Amino acid sequence: MGVPSISVLMPVYNSSAFLKESMDSVLSQTFSDFEFVIINDGSSDNSEDIIFSYKDPRIKYYKNEQNLGLIATLNKGIDLCQASYIARMDADDICMPERLQKQFDFMESNSGVGVCGCDYIHFGKGKQIYHKSHHSHDVILGWMLFNSSMVHPALIMRKGLLQNEKPYLNSQYKHVEDYELWSRLIFKSKFHNMPEALLKYRIHASQVSKKYRGEQISNGNLVRRTLLEKVGLKYTEEEFRMHCHLGSSQIITSMNDLLIIEKWFHSILEQNKTLHFISDEALNAVIGKQWYDACGITNVGPKAYFHYYKSSLSKLYQGSKAKLLSKCMVRWAK
Repeated sequence: MGVPSISVLMPVYNSSAFLKESMDSVLSQTFSDFEFVIINDGSSDNSEDIIFSYKDPRIKYYKNEQNLGLIATLNKGIDLCQASYIARMDADDICMPERLQKQFDFMESNSGVGVCGCDYIHFGKGKQIYHKSHHSHDVILGWMLFNSSMVHPALIMRKGLLQNEKPYLNSQYKHVEDYELWSRLIFKSKFHNMPEALLKYRIHASQVSKKYRGEQISNGNLVRRTLLEKVGLKYTEEEFRMHCHLGSSQIITSMNDLLIIEKWFHSILEQNKTLHFISDEALNAVIGKQWYDACGITNVGPKAYFHYYKSSLSKLYQGSKAKLLSKCMVRWAK
């Protein structure tokens, strides 16, 4: 058997509740030329029994004798992947049947793209919700200044892009290690998200974003500062504080903070006229939506709503007036 076209990399840690469904979704792909690299990170449940129940020769099984954690396990897995493309998968998510075929075809036809994700569906808690990703490289970079624009288990990437990037995932950025990696790779190659849901992303109570929120925000702010400096944006510490507030979706508690954000957004737009780190069209789209969201995540009530429409930034995004007013009033009432 020769080198496969894709290595599907999946870490497993105490994932027995969802593992079979996840593995089935990979092994039943319409695209079959892949190896399935599974690393059991010292699970104490019956995850290993579930993996051993499969006899598919594409499965390459490895086991950490003790729990090393996600970062060390993924770094080990990347080195074990033989293919020129690595597709990520988590042990609680579900691939759509044509995910690998569609991502492979896209990468083969777009040599300038190094990392490719897709739209996705949230499921597992309440009704399923379709999430539209940011699709073009410039828009992805613009949003990445605030937070990661890529869903890690939905990605396929060129393994060659990771050359000279060790450690691939940096343990100093725990709980945002993927965001930090994208902050390096996005300046080496184009990023893209396919406008189709090729992954179902499971929501449950034990996820990192729920358990380690404080550390995730703190480390995320380190990445945000690095990204702002990489694109050349100048900022005050007051502006950076509110930039991080938005990036981590924290509630804005005063009109003064909202005014700082407005001033900062005007500054970003003005600085890009000379920096040209992304197109004006893409930046307008990012800032317009961020301004809409900022005014909707305050607890200052209708003041935020009326100020939104007084600002020239409101012309950059055509959002629902009723929805924005509702958001402003709900938080104000609390």
